[in-house]
Amino acid sequence: MVIAIAGVMLTFAVPAFSSWQESQAVKNAQRTLLGRIKQARMLALAENRSVSITFTPTSYVFDADTGTCGAICRKEQTKLSQFSSQMSLRPTTTRTFTSRGTANFGRLTLTAGSTQGQITINIIGRGYASPLGKVP
Repeated sequence: MVIAIAGVMLTFAVPAFSSWQESQAVKNAQRTLLGRIKQARMLALAENRSVSITFTPTSYVFDADTGTCGAICRKEQTKLSQFSSQMSLRPTTTRTFTSRGTANFGRLTLTAGSTQGQITINIIGRGYASPLGKVP
């Protein structure tokens, strides 16, 4: 009898735990990426140069060398698998922050399982995280 009750409880607990894990992974990835976006903007202003972040479906490179910074670029790669093996990012693009702090604006979407989070970069280079949602 006790085993049957435990089995029924696990039936409900496992999906809820998986969903919680996905949302925590997206939150952590979103927070880390937002920090990198803010860091790129501040670095561009402080060093009076362009700073780029290049995005792929599974990673991003902070201070990527796009042909303008040469040896001073940091080229620090962050793999999204450190947050979740299911984590993906779109669109695959490069966001460049100018020496004035402005950026090519747009939206980035992080997805893990059925949970997604978005980061919006506005034209003046500021990033904002949107609340998590479900994949449509």
